[in-house]
Amino acid sequence: LMRALMMALLALLASAGHCRVGHASAHPHSLLVRAPVARRAPVARREIAAMAEEDVLHATVRWLPELGSEGPDDGSAGGEGVMTLPVFPLGGVCYLPFSSHVLNIFEPRYRSMYNDILMNGSRRFIVTMVDPASGRLAETGVIFYLDDLKEVSEQTGDAVKYVCSHSVIGRVEIERVLNPMAWFTRQTYIKARCRVLSEPSIVAAGATEAAEEAAPSAVEAEVRTAMSRVIELQAELNEAPRFTSAMKTALNVSRSDEDQAVWKMIGFWHALQERRLMLVQNRMQEDISRRVVDHFKSSGKPVQGQVRLDDLPADVRADLSRIQEGYRSQLEELAEAPYGEPFQLLLQARGHDERLALFLEMIQRESDRLGRRASLKKLFEIRERGAPTRPGLAPGMRTLSAKRRRSEPRAD
Repeated sequence: LMRALMMALLALLASAGHCRVGHASAHPHSLLVRAPVARRAPVARREIAAMAEEDVLHATVRWLPELGSEGPDDGSAGGEGVMTLPVFPLGGVCYLPFSSHVLNIFEPRYRSMYNDILMNGSRRFIVTMVDPASGRLAETGVIFYLDDLKEVSEQTGDAVKYVCSHSVIGRVEIERVLNPMAWFTRQTYIKARCRVLSEPSIVAAGATEAAEEAAPSAVEAEVRTAMSRVIELQAELNEAPRFTSAMKTALNVSRSDEDQAVWKMIGFWHALQERRLMLVQNRMQEDISRRVVDHFKSSGKPVQGQVRLDDLPADVRADLSRIQEGYRSQLEELAEAPYGEPFQLLLQARGHDERLALFLEMIQRESDRLGRRASLKKLFEIRERGAPTRPGLAPGMRTLSAKRRRSEPRAD
């Protein structure tokens, strides 16, 4: 994996790839301090323990069977909330409810999909995560709603057909892919029968004001405490990127319609992880690029075309290996970056409390990481200052026992 990443970074030296998929988060980033270009919170014992017994905290992503392995569809499934929608799998990326994203459409099958959803007026399709190991689709996905579409064929020489803006308006559970062979032939897009997932509505129950005034549950209180601790540690360590102090007053994980308050906080966390990942990747890319460019400068050769790792001298390859090893621990710490499974677990969670329990585990692991960093920082500061003076003594003063030891004869 690290070798593949290095090869990709080396390829960027000669030319930048054309980004086909972009996104823009709907959550404001004003609560994040960007990078310039230790006490663990207690767990909500009873509620978390109960969820652990149900294996909530050890959940795994639910994947659909491999495409084409299910046999014929008898068409018997149906019921309230069941519908058929196009599916647009977007790799190992997990998208969250109440966010917004921009996609650049260039493949013929997805050009056709957009034409169809415009013609039938639905303007909706499913986006779901793909298991990189098996190619299976995640059972839980989100609904993209097409807000705006721009035809850019002329400007791009038909390399890109549409630039499309979307809002994520809900979650779905995919019951079955109806035309799985289309995934392999690539002649058209796949469609799936799905069931819309929804949270209990506090508005329907007439309990909006009561919910706002109610005391937070144990899990909600734990999430707020853990988040506050993370914000404090980030400020203490001058982390970049980090949350601003304003995040403390913005913390809200209470129950709301479709759990919007919780998804908003998860969105902030998602944005932070994304920025951290980009920062580490950029630093690694810069270090690798600098070493390779230095090599070509010293040898008097220009950098032309794609640089192959195997074409570099052994000493340069060794230096690049040391660079990647230096970044390995940081990349491992980013296991909860937005391109992994932890956010998919939040997406497939059955309800408010289960989702918060999973989110709390993510926050506490980050708190532990920052706590270890803070402890190391204090240790180094103590070593730099030297041995601490005993309380109550002016600098340079010695205790009486120390004076006596100095006056006593030495037994050499």
